[in-house]
Amino acid sequence: MSALKLGRLPAVRPGALKDLDVYATGPLPTPPPTVEVPKAPYPIDGNATYGDCTMAAVAHYISAWNAEVAERDSVPSEEAIVSEYFKLTGGEDSGLNENFVLSTWYNSGLFGEKIAGYAPVNPKDLLQLHQSVAFYGGCYLGIECPESAQEQFSRGEEWTYVEGSPILGGHAVVALGYGPHGGLHVATWGGIAVLSASFLAHFLDEAWVVLPHQFVESKKDALGLDLAALQSDLARL
Repeated sequence: MSALKLGRLPAVRPGALKDLDVYATGPLPTPPPTVEVPKAPYPIDGNATYGDCTMAAVAHYISAWNAEVAERDSVPSEEAIVSEYFKLTGGEDSGLNENFVLSTWYNSGLFGEKIAGYAPVNPKDLLQLHQSVAFYGGCYLGIECPESAQEQFSRGEEWTYVEGSPILGGHAVVALGYGPHGGLHVATWGGIAVLSASFLAHFLDEAWVVLPHQFVESKKDALGLDLAALQSDLARL
């Protein structure tokens, strides 16, 4: 298990931000029954050595967006990811919280690019999680990671709820697809893991939709969100 590091700090929810569905210009449509993970590389990006999972997730997002909208935005190298991680932590391998990473990505940019916006998703609403993946290219997740998840990952098994398994710490992953039984398919630790609905119900404690400029531009009026209202709330943070 020593090759699987964590590094997500406790969730922080800014009071000015509303959930994804509040920013919708109308009821979000029913998502398709399944969504395949975009075919792209999702390397471990230093997360075998450092607690940089929040930053590795950013790189996984960029890889997936490139595949989805046929762009060729530069995907950061492992060296660049680790360097940016230590820049944001002040040189300590102390982990980061997801809200801070997203705020930095939006306001200052990460790896030379800014995002168009981000908003919380109700982590207890599986429909909203599926809508985020299906219509906005993914969902940035924060979990309390039990030891059983690392054991199941090492065996290539679905992550399920195992009563009594000790919590090792917080972990950031990116949901990029989902299957017919509701579980989310996430990029983490150099592979794709399937997180069952029961696992999510017990261990998922934050989720975010992230809006890249290229995704907003490709969808235009079909985005289904009041981007101006969201960006107005982000400006108040």
